[in-house]
Amino acid sequence: MPPLATEKLTRNADAYETFHSEGRSLRVMFENDRLTEIRQGENSGLAIRAVKHGKIGFSYSSKQDEVEAVAEAALRMTPFGKSYDFQFASPAKSPHVSVFDERCGKLDAEKLVLLCGAVKDAIKSIAPDATAECSLGGGIGRTRILTSTGQECVENESSYGWFVSAKISEEGNFLSTYRMRSGNRMIPDAEVLQGAREAAQEYLVARKPAPLKPGSYPVLFAPSAVSDLLLPIAVSINGLNIAKKTSPFVEGLGQKLFDQRLTILDDPFHEEGPSGGLYDGEGIVTQKRPIVENGVLKSFVHSLSTAKQAGHAPTGNAARSVSSLPMPGTHNVIMSPGTDDLDALYQRANGGLCIAQLIGTFTSNFLAGQVSGNVSLGYLVQDGRRVGRVKNCALNVNAFDVLKSRILGISKQREWVGSELLPWVLVDGVQISAR
Repeated sequence: MPPLATEKLTRNADAYETFHSEGRSLRVMFENDRLTEIRQGENSGLAIRAVKHGKIGFSYSSKQDEVEAVAEAALRMTPFGKSYDFQFASPAKSPHVSVFDERCGKLDAEKLVLLCGAVKDAIKSIAPDATAECSLGGGIGRTRILTSTGQECVENESSYGWFVSAKISEEGNFLSTYRMRSGNRMIPDAEVLQGAREAAQEYLVARKPAPLKPGSYPVLFAPSAVSDLLLPIAVSINGLNIAKKTSPFVEGLGQKLFDQRLTILDDPFHEEGPSGGLYDGEGIVTQKRPIVENGVLKSFVHSLSTAKQAGHAPTGNAARSVSSLPMPGTHNVIMSPGTDDLDALYQRANGGLCIAQLIGTFTSNFLAGQVSGNVSLGYLVQDGRRVGRVKNCALNVNAFDVLKSRILGISKQREWVGSELLPWVLVDGVQISAR
């Protein structure tokens, strides 16, 4: 990496922050049973925030050796920037050790292609009429941050992830059952193949139609659908909405807003999580913190700017890329397991639904707690098992109400959904529209 600061910055800026990032990656993709792409890439970049006369200018480049030019551009932009109403990161070192797996930077394309082929064979052996999709890959990277206020931190990162799907697309019917996982270290091939078999077995169930009338049903939300239920909380704890006072949680710290069984952590140190780190995108030391603990709202997620505007201490939650300004975001979101076995929850969901995938929830009014969308993959539950797929169904629930007073059970078992580790949640009285 090139030098982090320049004479131009130290001489002309009242304060500054430089952010360097570099990495390399490899990814292999299968679609419709055949290899479609091998993508190998390297990326690097430099971003600078410079302060002059109380205003922040921002500039970036994908070429790390253009430090002088980026610094000059950032200084030119200061008259048009936002007010510098906070202070860049001060010297601080994380007491933790980051997870770094150098194997993620030594991936072999041929081996990944062979594993994708094995995934296809595993799916076809169970569901011959399904087409297989598979994506495998990972990489390593490094970030470095320096501030005029004395912080200098360097962090190495590694990542690996996989996605497998059994799908069919025919007139009047599109179906995709999938499994996926990402982390900060290599994942065994056996786990990928097991995911392929599970996706294929779920595909067989989903191929059977199960008629459903509109009404109120118990619904067992699978982890991927629980992720949608948590979106109103994620939006409402975001420092942008706290600072603007548009969040319903502005005065909610310390209040019991949810079911006693609900505990959600923001954990940058989880050994299996893909979104960890010792420092956030502004060089602030990260910390493991409860967001909700036994139903009580405990904390928000802030960047330096939103923390200052809200009158709160920084939380180490600034997320960024080279080309974007820091914004508040979570690390690994960990929801505590419940006390119910998943099989027992299926029994209690008898006559209701298991919802695995929702679509269109992005149009919901999350700040009001609303989660609405079409059920893209849902199952009728009878005799404690999924008996077939329901189609042309939708739901509209208030997640704040659901997570406060309508939880029937939470599973002991959990699964990763992106950077969230979530259980199954059984909810009472969910209104389902159907045609």
